[in-house]
Amino acid sequence: MTWRIALLCSLVSATAMMMKIPEAAISCYLVIFLMKPDAAQNIVMGAGLILLASIVVVIMIPVINLTIDNPPARLAIIFFASYLFLFLSSTTPLGEQAAIVGLIIAFLMTLVTDVPVGQIADQGLLMAWKMAAMPMLLMIVFNLFLGFSTERQVRDKVVKRLSVAAEHLRGRDKADEIDELLGEGNETLLSQMQLVKLLYLCPRNYAKWLNGAVETSYAILVSASHVTRHLPEDERSRLANALLDVAGKVSAKDRNVTVSARAQLEGPGVDIWREIADLSHADGGGSPHPQKPPLLSPDAFSNPDHQRYALKTSVAAVICYLLYTGLHWDGIHTAMITCYVAALGSTGETVRKLALRIIGCLIGAAMGVLALLFIMPSLTSIGGLMLLVFAGVFIAGWVSSGNERISYAGVQIALAFLLTILNGFGPSFEFSQASDRIVGILIGNVVIYFIFTQFWPRSAMTTVRQNINSALDGLMRLADRPSTDQRLKVEDVSGAYVRLGAASQLLETTMFEPATMRPPASELDTAAEAISGSRDLAGSLFAGDAGSSDIGSRLKALRQ
Repeated sequence: MTWRIALLCSLVSATAMMMKIPEAAISCYLVIFLMKPDAAQNIVMGAGLILLASIVVVIMIPVINLTIDNPPARLAIIFFASYLFLFLSSTTPLGEQAAIVGLIIAFLMTLVTDVPVGQIADQGLLMAWKMAAMPMLLMIVFNLFLGFSTERQVRDKVVKRLSVAAEHLRGRDKADEIDELLGEGNETLLSQMQLVKLLYLCPRNYAKWLNGAVETSYAILVSASHVTRHLPEDERSRLANALLDVAGKVSAKDRNVTVSARAQLEGPGVDIWREIADLSHADGGGSPHPQKPPLLSPDAFSNPDHQRYALKTSVAAVICYLLYTGLHWDGIHTAMITCYVAALGSTGETVRKLALRIIGCLIGAAMGVLALLFIMPSLTSIGGLMLLVFAGVFIAGWVSSGNERISYAGVQIALAFLLTILNGFGPSFEFSQASDRIVGILIGNVVIYFIFTQFWPRSAMTTVRQNINSALDGLMRLADRPSTDQRLKVEDVSGAYVRLGAASQLLETTMFEPATMRPPASELDTAAEAISGSRDLAGSLFAGDAGSSDIGSRLKALRQ
């Protein structure tokens, strides 16, 4: 993933230089921000963003013409367009893509002050369209030839689940890895399998089997995480060997899964043996399908947090715009861009992202300055610049492809590095532009921090409680399911694990909240215990050995 991102960014940079497309660093940023391991997803996303950017540009032509001599109207459009698309990013499945559209519109409106009047609708809008469309087009072509296979992504995840379950049965401490895998749920994989079947990326029969194997492998992982403590050592060893054998076959695309004749027919391990046998079926043990997310969140208009998030981010963007236009210091326009990409729902999430952004910005800026001092003077061609871009983004891409706790720092390292070295249409030696852009990023961080900590600050604990309670609602449904309804049981337990995983991640962000709004340690401990207890109960309910008399009281005790 790292070298793919680095290579694609070097190609984007070279194309921007040759085609005279400005702001090559922003084009590269779109690649780094949107590039996923799944080739098919990247192709669909790239095509969708090109279409969306084209529609936005066409719509903006009359809007810009109407506001060309009216700065207050232009400012109002920046604000309301930002508010609308940030609201949609918070309440619809569009998510970050909607925020990017808001950024594109705001950026287009700022072009009015930079481009001569007669050329705004022509050069300005065409330039902005090229900045968004060119990297997406290259991303599409790149993924057609060098992207990761979607089918292989799903198959590797099934293999990993089986392997981790086997290692756990052998007594190795895999609790954290199991929690992480269970917290991912099945929705992403099932959506990928829909794409596989839609685009005929593998034979129909195999796609049908792999789709079912997603559900069955999840059930195996849940069962293995729960029954280990109840199994004798020899039975754990037999199960582990069977799972490793199946994992090897799945990895080799061999569907001939057989269950050992020594498999026991009763006892704690019987569910795993049965689930292994299910993998030998033509449908892989099930026929799951991804849930269709609602077009609009049920609490879109009843929960004020959505409106407050959109309002705070829009105000921050407008403040930054007024600041750099009022000071006639266009070099710090990255302050406004920062607002769109750094803001998140809760204060803790936003501050953590700001911390990663500042650290990444300083590292990337230092890399860029060193490149300007010691490497750039010896560059004489675009080819040399491509190598420099590849080397810098390779370091940043390694970080951005890593753990979620640090991945955003990698995105910022790349952006700061590229903003420093990519100025104009060839090797640049201008320190002033580079330093201005870095200053802009830092100013944007300060504005976002001030607004999100002083106006309607929202603790991550609010969402933690909501996720825990939502998970418990799912476990209540699981407790009422008949044991024969495997698909709905997996759906309930995976939904619970996903929400508990999200709650656990959010709980970590509370340490970034200001002391005045940070929950007391006792409340954090209670929430952590509730998450752990809910995970244990989920495994018991799925295995059907949680008892019947105390389920209600246990769920009530865990509720926040």
